[in-house]
Amino acid sequence: MPHSKSNSIRLIFGYILICVIWGTTWLAIKLSIFTLPPFFSAGIRFAIATLLIIGVLKFRKYRYTFNLRETVFLLLMGLGSFSIPYGLVYWAEGRITSGLTAVTFAVMPFFAAILSRAVLKTEELSFWKVFGILLGFSGLIVIFGGDLKVGSLGAAAGILAVVVSAFLNAVVAVAVKKHGYHIDPVFINLIPMALGAVTLLGTSVFIEDWSSLEFNLSTVLAILYLAVFGSVVAFAIYFYLLKHISVVLLSMTSFITPLLAIASGAVVLGEKFPSGTVVGSALILGGVLLINLYGEHGPKESPITQRQSEERSE
Repeated sequence: MPHSKSNSIRLIFGYILICVIWGTTWLAIKLSIFTLPPFFSAGIRFAIATLLIIGVLKFRKYRYTFNLRETVFLLLMGLGSFSIPYGLVYWAEGRITSGLTAVTFAVMPFFAAILSRAVLKTEELSFWKVFGILLGFSGLIVIFGGDLKVGSLGAAAGILAVVVSAFLNAVVAVAVKKHGYHIDPVFINLIPMALGAVTLLGTSVFIEDWSSLEFNLSTVLAILYLAVFGSVVAFAIYFYLLKHISVVLLSMTSFITPLLAIASGAVVLGEKFPSGTVVGSALILGGVLLINLYGEHGPKESPITQRQSEERSE
């Protein structure tokens, strides 16, 4: 069933908003780890976000009825979307450049396309969808081509870590699309983020030195931005969008966010634009546009309707 005009505007606005937020979180992360260890910074981010989510749910008077199967699903989702992926990316950032990290993580749409085709009967892997992904990925290569240098076994391990992180994110997206469609888009983040906070801070206790922790204004503001907008707001929108658009189109945000990361870094930190930014940006936006216009037909039926049909046939 086609979306109404108002709902379509809401989806477009939400898509743009998470691109803007996640595009600027790269800068916020960089600012937050100037004076704080990375795992500690990430753990504090999710700890604050967890408290904020609890506050939002209480304000909304949201009532949760304990369900063991759903809770186990949310715990696994936390491991696959926050604990392990963020740990891997932060670990990899110490071994490879941010440009190489961005390009490597952009394999997520490939994983999302393959997994959604195999697992979700409602999503097709069309020619235009594949071509759009390849076009967007080539745009990142054009932009960050100068950073694509491995050169050591440690760097290769960093690349592998980011690939695993991207794969886990794609798995979680497809799993939520199939099994988590009925869960509130705010509540769905509570248990996973709480688990992320516990595991990341726990890891920090063992591998990082807390005696040198230093909080200054820029660090505090960066962490608050990451907690409020980069975590609570962005992920609530993300899981809302996941219920209404395809996994592949949503995963294409991983092509757009590096562009905004470049722009925010240039404005705030005076970083230079890579030489291929204009051409690469055109390729990326062209890829997203192709998928949206020709490769994105939406689900043949909503996940709820599909599940009801399956139950009636059993």
